Amino acid sequence: MKKKILVVDDSPFMLKVIGDMLTNLSYEVTTADSGRLACQKAESARFDMIISDMNMPVMDGIEFTRQVKKYPSCKFVPVVMLSSEQDEDKISEARKVGISTFLSKPLNEKQLKTILQITLNKRRTPRMPFKLEVFYGKGKVLSDDTVSVTFNVSAGGLFLETENPLPPGESLKLKLELPENNCVVYCEGRVAWVNSTTSPVRRDHPAGMGVEFLSIEEERLLQDFIQGRNKQR
Repeated sequence: MKKKILVVDDSPFMLKVIGDMLTNLSYEVTTADSGRLACQKAESARFDMIISDMNMPVMDGIEFTRQVKKYPSCKFVPVVMLSSEQDEDKISEARKVGISTFLSKPLNEKQLKTILQITLNKRRTPRMPFKLEVFYGKGKVLSDDTVSVTFNVSAGGLFLETENPLPPGESLKLKLELPENNCVVYCEGRVAWVNSTTSPVRRDHPAGMGVEFLSIEEERLLQDFIQGRNKQR
Protein backbone atom coordinates (compact mmCIF):
# COMPACT_ATOMS: atom_id res chain seq x y z
CA MET A 1 0.00 0.00 0.00
CA LYS A 2 1.31 3.43 -0.96
CA LYS A 3 2.25 5.87 1.78
CA LYS A 4 -0.02 8.91 1.89
CA ILE A 5 1.51 12.38 2.02
CA LEU A 6 -0.24 15.73 2.45
CA VAL A 7 1.55 18.68 0.79
CA VAL A 8 0.68 22.23 1.87
CA ASP A 9 1.88 25.30 -0.05
CA ASP A 10 0.19 28.52 -1.21
CA SER A 11 2.11 28.32 -4.51
CA PRO A 12 0.37 26.24 -7.24
CA PHE A 13 3.74 25.86 -8.93
CA MET A 14 5.37 24.36 -5.80
CA LEU A 15 2.37 22.06 -5.21
CA LYS A 16 2.78 20.67 -8.72
CA VAL A 17 6.57 20.33 -8.47
CA ILE A 18 6.47 18.52 -5.11
CA GLY A 19 3.40 16.52 -6.09
CA ASP A 20 5.09 15.28 -9.28
CA MET A 21 8.25 14.35 -7.37
CA LEU A 22 6.29 12.36 -4.79
CA THR A 23 4.19 10.66 -7.45
CA ASN A 24 7.37 9.64 -9.30
CA LEU A 25 8.61 8.16 -6.00
CA SER A 26 5.38 6.10 -5.74
CA TYR A 27 3.66 8.02 -2.94
CA GLU A 28 -0.03 8.90 -2.85
CA VAL A 29 -0.30 12.70 -2.80
CA THR A 30 -2.97 15.07 -1.49
CA THR A 31 -2.41 18.82 -1.88
CA ALA A 32 -3.77 21.91 -0.14
CA ASP A 33 -3.08 25.56 -1.06
CA SER A 34 -3.67 26.94 2.44
CA GLY A 35 -3.21 25.96 6.06
CA ARG A 36 -6.95 26.09 6.70
CA LEU A 37 -7.76 23.72 3.83
CA ALA A 38 -4.93 21.43 4.92
CA CYS A 39 -6.37 21.30 8.46
CA GLN A 40 -9.70 20.15 7.04
CA LYS A 41 -8.05 17.43 4.98
CA ALA A 42 -5.82 16.28 7.85
CA GLU A 43 -8.80 16.03 10.18
CA SER A 44 -10.84 13.92 7.78
CA ALA A 45 -8.13 11.56 6.47
CA ARG A 46 -5.04 9.74 7.69
CA PHE A 47 -1.59 10.58 6.34
CA ASP A 48 1.85 9.04 6.85
CA MET A 49 3.61 12.39 6.50
CA ILE A 50 2.85 16.08 6.01
CA ILE A 51 5.10 18.44 4.02
CA SER A 52 4.31 22.11 4.60
CA ASP A 53 5.71 25.42 3.46
CA MET A 54 6.70 27.68 6.35
CA ASN A 55 5.80 31.09 4.94
CA MET A 56 2.13 31.17 3.91
CA PRO A 57 -0.49 33.93 4.25
CA VAL A 58 -3.26 33.81 6.92
CA MET A 59 -1.92 30.62 8.52
CA ASP A 60 1.81 29.95 8.22
CA GLY A 61 3.44 26.55 8.51
CA ILE A 62 4.16 26.88 12.22
CA GLU A 63 0.55 27.75 13.11
CA PHE A 64 -0.71 25.02 10.77
CA THR A 65 1.47 22.46 12.53
CA ARG A 66 0.36 23.71 15.94
CA GLN A 67 -3.28 23.20 14.92
CA VAL A 68 -2.90 19.88 13.13
CA LYS A 69 -1.00 18.29 16.02
CA LYS A 70 -4.17 18.68 18.10
CA TYR A 71 -5.93 16.08 15.95
CA PRO A 72 -5.64 12.51 17.34
CA SER A 73 -4.96 11.18 13.83
CA CYS A 74 -2.02 13.58 13.38
CA LYS A 75 -0.42 13.56 16.82
CA PHE A 76 2.38 11.21 15.73
CA VAL A 77 2.52 12.10 12.02
CA PRO A 78 5.91 13.63 11.07
CA VAL A 79 5.74 17.14 9.64
CA VAL A 80 8.54 18.24 7.29
CA MET A 81 8.89 22.00 6.84
CA LEU A 82 9.89 23.59 3.53
CA SER A 83 11.89 26.71 4.21
CA SER A 84 15.05 28.66 3.52
CA GLU A 85 14.60 30.28 6.94
CA GLN A 86 17.80 31.20 8.78
CA ASP A 87 16.22 32.79 11.88
CA GLU A 88 17.22 30.53 14.78
CA ASP A 89 14.30 31.73 16.93
CA LYS A 90 11.80 30.80 14.23
CA ILE A 91 13.46 27.43 13.66
CA SER A 92 13.35 26.77 17.41
CA GLU A 93 9.66 27.72 17.50
CA ALA A 94 8.97 25.35 14.60
CA ARG A 95 10.63 22.45 16.41
CA LYS A 96 8.64 23.15 19.56
CA VAL A 97 5.32 22.80 17.76
CA GLY A 98 6.35 19.44 16.31
CA ILE A 99 8.35 19.91 13.10
CA SER A 100 10.38 16.75 12.51
CA THR A 101 12.90 18.17 10.07
CA PHE A 102 13.46 20.89 7.45
CA LEU A 103 13.87 20.84 3.69
CA SER A 104 15.62 23.78 2.04
CA LYS A 105 14.41 25.48 -1.10
CA PRO A 106 14.96 25.07 -3.99
CA LEU A 107 13.97 21.42 -3.58
CA ASN A 108 15.42 18.53 -5.56
CA GLU A 109 14.11 14.99 -5.86
CA LYS A 110 17.22 13.33 -4.41
CA GLN A 111 17.06 15.49 -1.28
CA LEU A 112 13.32 14.79 -0.91
CA LYS A 113 13.80 11.05 -1.36
CA THR A 114 16.47 10.93 1.35
CA ILE A 115 14.31 12.80 3.88
CA LEU A 116 11.34 10.55 3.12
CA GLN A 117 13.36 7.39 3.61
CA ILE A 118 14.93 8.54 6.87
CA THR A 119 11.75 9.94 8.41
CA LEU A 120 9.33 7.20 7.37
CA ASN A 121 11.78 4.42 8.19
CA LYS A 122 12.21 5.81 11.72
CA ARG A 123 8.45 5.71 12.19
CA ARG A 124 8.41 2.02 11.23
CA THR A 125 11.30 1.13 13.52
CA PRO A 126 9.99 -1.29 16.16
CA ARG A 127 10.21 -0.13 19.77
CA MET A 128 11.82 -2.64 22.10
CA PRO A 129 10.44 -2.83 25.65
CA PHE A 130 13.47 -2.67 27.92
CA LYS A 131 14.87 -0.35 30.54
CA LEU A 132 17.95 1.82 30.16
CA GLU A 133 19.19 4.47 32.56
CA VAL A 134 19.02 7.87 30.90
CA PHE A 135 20.26 11.27 32.04
CA TYR A 136 18.57 14.23 30.39
CA GLY A 137 18.56 18.01 30.49
CA LYS A 138 19.43 21.04 28.39
CA GLY A 139 23.14 21.28 29.21
CA LYS A 140 26.02 19.38 27.71
CA VAL A 141 27.13 17.98 31.08
CA LEU A 142 24.42 15.54 32.10
CA SER A 143 25.85 13.79 35.16
CA ASP A 144 23.91 16.10 37.52
CA ASP A 145 20.72 16.35 35.50
CA THR A 146 17.48 14.39 35.76
CA VAL A 147 17.78 10.62 35.60
CA SER A 148 15.04 8.28 34.44
CA VAL A 149 14.56 4.87 32.84
CA THR A 150 13.17 4.00 29.43
CA PHE A 151 9.91 2.14 28.86
CA ASN A 152 10.87 1.37 25.27
CA VAL A 153 13.57 2.35 22.77
CA SER A 154 13.97 2.38 19.00
CA ALA A 155 16.48 3.82 16.55
CA GLY A 156 14.16 6.79 16.12
CA GLY A 157 13.38 7.63 19.73
CA LEU A 158 12.40 6.40 23.18
CA PHE A 159 9.76 6.71 25.87
CA LEU A 160 10.94 7.87 29.29
CA GLU A 161 9.01 7.03 32.43
CA THR A 162 8.58 10.13 34.58
CA GLU A 163 5.89 11.82 36.66
CA ASN A 164 7.27 15.22 35.63
CA PRO A 165 7.59 15.21 31.83
CA LEU A 166 8.85 18.18 29.86
CA PRO A 167 6.34 19.94 27.59
CA PRO A 168 5.92 18.84 23.95
CA GLY A 169 8.44 20.49 21.65
CA GLU A 170 11.04 20.95 24.40
CA SER A 171 14.59 20.24 23.21
CA LEU A 172 16.84 18.15 25.42
CA LYS A 173 20.12 16.30 25.50
CA LEU A 174 20.29 12.68 26.63
CA LYS A 175 22.93 10.27 27.79
CA LEU A 176 22.01 6.59 27.40
CA GLU A 177 24.00 4.01 29.33
CA LEU A 178 24.00 0.73 27.41
CA PRO A 179 24.71 -2.31 29.59
CA GLU A 180 26.86 -4.06 26.98
CA ASN A 181 30.52 -3.06 27.43
CA ASN A 182 29.47 -0.07 29.54
CA CYS A 183 28.79 1.92 26.37
CA VAL A 184 27.46 5.49 26.58
CA VAL A 185 25.54 7.13 23.73
CA TYR A 186 24.82 10.87 23.63
CA CYS A 187 21.75 12.18 21.80
CA GLU A 188 19.86 15.36 21.06
CA GLY A 189 16.11 15.02 21.07
CA ARG A 190 12.73 16.68 21.19
CA VAL A 191 9.69 15.82 23.30
CA ALA A 192 7.15 14.58 20.75
CA TRP A 193 4.28 13.75 23.11
CA VAL A 194 3.39 13.36 26.77
CA ASN A 195 1.47 10.60 28.55
CA SER A 196 -0.13 11.76 31.78
CA THR A 197 -1.85 9.69 34.48
CA THR A 198 -4.95 11.89 34.38
CA SER A 199 -5.53 11.79 30.62
CA PRO A 200 -3.27 9.14 29.07
CA VAL A 201 -2.75 9.12 25.30
CA ARG A 202 -1.69 5.47 25.52
CA ARG A 203 -3.13 3.50 28.40
CA ASP A 204 -0.55 0.72 27.98
CA HIS A 205 2.24 3.23 28.77
CA PRO A 206 3.17 4.67 32.16
CA ALA A 207 3.33 8.40 32.83
CA GLY A 208 6.17 9.94 30.87
CA MET A 209 7.20 11.43 27.54
CA GLY A 210 7.99 10.21 24.06
CA VAL A 211 11.28 11.63 22.79
CA GLU A 212 12.23 11.83 19.11
CA PHE A 213 15.97 11.66 18.36
CA LEU A 214 17.26 14.60 16.34
CA SER A 215 20.89 13.52 16.30
CA ILE A 216 22.84 10.68 17.88
CA GLU A 217 26.54 10.35 18.54
CA GLU A 218 27.67 6.77 17.93
CA GLU A 219 24.29 5.90 16.37
CA ARG A 220 25.65 2.52 15.30
CA LEU A 221 26.15 1.52 18.96
CA LEU A 222 22.46 2.08 19.67
CA GLN A 223 21.36 0.26 16.52
CA ASP A 224 23.60 -2.72 17.32
CA PHE A 225 22.24 -2.80 20.87
CA ILE A 226 18.62 -2.81 19.67
CA GLN A 227 19.28 -5.44 17.01
CA GLY A 228 21.07 -7.63 19.56
CA ARG A 229 18.19 -7.42 22.01
CA ASN A 230 15.72 -8.10 19.21
CA LYS A 231 17.51 -11.37 18.36
CA GLN A 232 17.25 -12.45 22.00
CA ARG A 233 13.46 -12.20 21.97
